[in-house]
Amino acid sequence: MMSKSAFALIAICLLAAPSAHAQFGGGGGGRHGGGAAPSGGPSPNGSGGGRPGSPQDVPADQIDIVGVVQSIDPATDRITIAYQAVDALDWPAGSKPFEVAKSALLSGVTVGEKVRFRLESLQIYVLQPYVPGQKLGPPPAPGVS
Repeated sequence: MMSKSAFALIAICLLAAPSAHAQFGGGGGGRHGGGAAPSGGPSPNGSGGGRPGSPQDVPADQIDIVGVVQSIDPATDRITIAYQAVDALDWPAGSKPFEVAKSALLSGVTVGEKVRFRLESLQIYVLQPYVPGQKLGPPPAPGVS
């Protein structure tokens, strides 16, 4: 039989656990192996998120991500990429299917190719072959293809 104080202690721990779990990004919080969208990074406007000391001045749509193409599905405009860790978004290395903003981005890309890409609203809007030391240019102006 459990004493009242032991029961109270267990109840307090159970009530506090979800709060601590959410505070520290439990349940994956960007630590995923694939499938789910990474989370825990900046909001779509590039503010907030990240861990203390991580770069917060760069908008999310201007962060270059490097990875290797695992599969391409032109029928759904998706490409699965195993990407390197992205410190600016507080993402560990992982793999997931990304939707592309335009199906033309998939032309010329091959499985096994190392690429550099950028996201806007979790869609790839810039996708290029990886060239060491090369960064992607500034994002296109609104309405410019």
